[in-house]
Order: sequence, then C-alpha cells, then structure tokens
Amino acid sequence: MMLGAQWYILFNVISGASSFPPNLLEVGQNFEVKGWLWWRRIILPGITPSYLAGALAAAGGAWNAAIASEVAQWGNETVRAHGLGAYIAQATSEGDISEVALGVVVMALFVLILNWLVWRPLSDYAYRRLKLS
Repeated sequence: MMLGAQWYILFNVISGASSFPPNLLEVGQNFEVKGWLWWRRIILPGITPSYLAGALAAAGGAWNAAIASEVAQWGNETVRAHGLGAYIAQATSEGDISEVALGVVVMALFVLILNWLVWRPLSDYAYRRLKLS
C-alpha cells in the first residue's frame, strides 16, 4: 500500500511545484530568501495544497487496496481477514444483495465522515492560509 500510495503524492507535488508561480520565486530571489526560510515561507506553502490533494488520493487508493485484499484466494485455499472488504466479499459470494448494499453504505458513510472530519478542514486551511493568488 505504501509503495502504491507514494506515487499519488509524488505526482501531485511535482504538479504543484511545476505550476508554482515564477513571479513568487523571483520575489524570493530579489529579497535573497535562502535556506530554511525559502523552504518554510515560499516553496512549502506553495506545494501544500497539491500535497494534500495527493495525500487524499493516496489515502483513498490505500484504503481501496486494503478493502480489496481482505480476501485472497489461490486455487482451493482462501485466506480471509476480518473487515469490511471480507464482509462485502462474503455477502457477494452468497448472493445476499441486502448485505452487499449494507456494506457499501457503511463504506460510503465512513468515507463521507472521514472527508468531513479530516480532509475538508485540511483543504479549507490550505485554501485560506496558503493560496497563491
């Protein structure tokens, strides 16, 4: 999961750094901002919104992989973990549509609550405090 999730963050940070306003970099050069102050006051605030977007995508991708990997089958051997993905997989294999729907609703509610409690406040903070325009 970590190896897969890091790419979301990396590509979003690269995108944020490549779209960084050159005028802001020029202001930093004109005021001779260097070292840690350059990172703290210019670059990091500029790429933080892109980092947060990548972290959100990475968390979703990692959670998706975790849900999907709770049941593994190889030939006649089946390994199950205890979790939402295993619950949905078992309900699907038994053909119980109401339990599948319950699992999907619980998963959707979890994502909505996590977005509401974690990702939305971080995104609002990044927009308020770190916007470049």
